[in-house]
Amino acid sequence: MSRFDRLNVLAITAAAALLRLPGIDARGRFDADQGHDMLTLVAFTRDGVVPLLGPRTSVGDFHHGAFYYFLLAPAAALSNGDPVAVTVFLAILGIAAVALTWWLARAIAGPLAGALAGILLAVSPSAIEQSTFIWNPNPIGFFAVLALAAAWRARMASVATLAGGGSHDRGAARRIRGWWALAIGAAGAVTQLHVLGVVFLVAVLALCVLEARRDRRVIGGLVGGFAALVLLFAPLLAHELQTGFLETQRVLAYIGGDEGTGGGPISALAFTLLRVVGWPLIGLVTDVPALTAVMLAVTVGLAVIGLLRARGDEAAGLRWMLGILAWSTVALAFAAPSLQRVVAGLPNDHYHAFLDPVVVILVAVPAAGLFTTAVERWRMSRHPAVALAGVAVAAGMVLLVTVALARKPPHVDPDGGWPAMRDAGTRVVQHAGPALILLLGLPDFKSADAVAFPIERAGGTVVDEPTPIADIGAIVVACDRLFAAAIGAPCGGPAEDALVQSRFGASGAPQPGLVDRFDASPRTSISIYTPPSGP
Repeated sequence: MSRFDRLNVLAITAAAALLRLPGIDARGRFDADQGHDMLTLVAFTRDGVVPLLGPRTSVGDFHHGAFYYFLLAPAAALSNGDPVAVTVFLAILGIAAVALTWWLARAIAGPLAGALAGILLAVSPSAIEQSTFIWNPNPIGFFAVLALAAAWRARMASVATLAGGGSHDRGAARRIRGWWALAIGAAGAVTQLHVLGVVFLVAVLALCVLEARRDRRVIGGLVGGFAALVLLFAPLLAHELQTGFLETQRVLAYIGGDEGTGGGPISALAFTLLRVVGWPLIGLVTDVPALTAVMLAVTVGLAVIGLLRARGDEAAGLRWMLGILAWSTVALAFAAPSLQRVVAGLPNDHYHAFLDPVVVILVAVPAAGLFTTAVERWRMSRHPAVALAGVAVAAGMVLLVTVALARKPPHVDPDGGWPAMRDAGTRVVQHAGPALILLLGLPDFKSADAVAFPIERAGGTVVDEPTPIADIGAIVVACDRLFAAAIGAPCGGPAEDALVQSRFGASGAPQPGLVDRFDASPRTSISIYTPPSGP
């Protein structure tokens, strides 16, 4: 590695860290999913409750993989369940993804391509967001690029030994098997983090099979990769054996549903491609649809030009990336109809984060090639028009980076993030004291774990609704204004009072008494009541 490369990766990694780590405690959201994940991690690391399933999916009744909790468990254990420490660990994975993307693009097409790819992912608004809050899809980018980098490293080893006539080199064979096993295992981790990661796993397995046709030593890596997959899915297998394959039944029930692509296959493909390409470059497609369309045109144009111009390893790398993008777009368009909808105010588009490094490499590699060619021709001809071509490519990349930085998420979450929920939990416990706390959520289909975790971290004890009312010292209602239409009444009084009255305010009996009401965040209102029989 040259001095330029070392300085390059150091600068890019430092930039990625500066865009992710400062003020990380308040940068990301802390809602129901984050509260649930932290409660699960605390139960795992402190109480020994081993999770066999991951978080519940947003569609159907099945779950993602338990690997997510095993991945975050060391950070939770070492910090005694501090969500800031867990978020920092996720940010470190995001920064590592930038460095790996730099390496992969450099290995495919040289130092300039690596620099451009690393910069694009470092400033990516979606990659920054994915590094600043707790959620199961957020580590996907790291494991996806790890899988691609390992697969590429294995291919390089195969090409080098076959070209040198060393096909019987045992050391090379071990390296090839090891890299492919790592690639498949990392792709399996992507599938564990989100069920749609199976699309990426299929793509990596297809690359492995294609390479095995050229180099039989790859088969050993395929076997090792399947062993890694068995290990990753062992908790799910244990769950299925204990429950009569309940999770499998839920998956089959969802697959057998009648949810379609809505506007038809062409629109599904087009919208999915817009989301996939626009997400790592400028963020959510519905925020800036016209700009996303421009970015899609630029990306496709650069990829086609790059494929026409490239030779050797660079051409092979671009074919890999284009093949993965094309396959994933088709698969996601028809296997994930939910991608045709965007829900304002909720996390979006992390589900296909495994394509983020693919997209930035498809932009960076051809752009680096065009710029390098323009510079070389200008040195030979000193023709102004040739110089302008190089300047145009450089200006385009600077503009892309500038747009990405302008689209980066706010430095403080609009709802206050973890600090806001932490303060809310402390305030609830100050009112309830050592008494048991019955926590209710509005709407009823949304978990109140965003408030449950900070209450328990502040020393309170949250119990379920079947607990006898005589044992309850306080009733707490968390109301989410985002779902006001589904609730049927506004938060901040009417919705909470109606819920408590309907549950506990029988006619002629003592009525629940309001103790405190405050906004934990602009979205979440907290109401604290004494139970009908008093504390």
